[in-house]
Amino acid sequence: MKRADARELAFKTIYSKFFNHEEDDELFNNADQKGLEFTKNILTNFASHYTDINDIINSTLKGYTIDRLNKVDLAILVVAIIELKYIKENPKEVIVNEAVNLAKKYSTEKSPKFINGVLADVIKGEK
Repeated sequence: MKRADARELAFKTIYSKFFNHEEDDELFNNADQKGLEFTKNILTNFASHYTDINDIINSTLKGYTIDRLNKVDLAILVVAIIELKYIKENPKEVIVNEAVNLAKKYSTEKSPKFINGVLADVIKGEK
C-alpha cells in the first residue's frame, strides 16, 4: 500500500469516528501490513493527541471555530497535523500536497485552498 493510500485510509477512519465510535474493520480489509502500520500510527496519535490537534487547528482559524468546520476538512487536517507534528517521516511539502489532494477528492471546491492555508499557518507556527 502506498503512503497516499494509507493516509486516505486514516482519513476515512477518522472521519467515520466523528459519527460512529465503533471500529470499522471493513476499511482495513484490503490494506497491506506496511500501509496498516502507517495508518495505525496516525490513528494512535489521533487517540493520544486529539485535544492538542484541535487546539492547533483552532489557533489557525480566523473568524470561526472548529465546530463550524466541514467534518471532511477537519479529518484531513487532523491526519496532516498528526504527520507534521508527531510522525515527521515525510517532507512537509508532501504532507500538505497529500492533504490538498484528499480535499480535491472528497471535499468542496474551496477546501483545497482552505486546507493549504491552515497547514501553511501550522508550519509557520513551528518556526
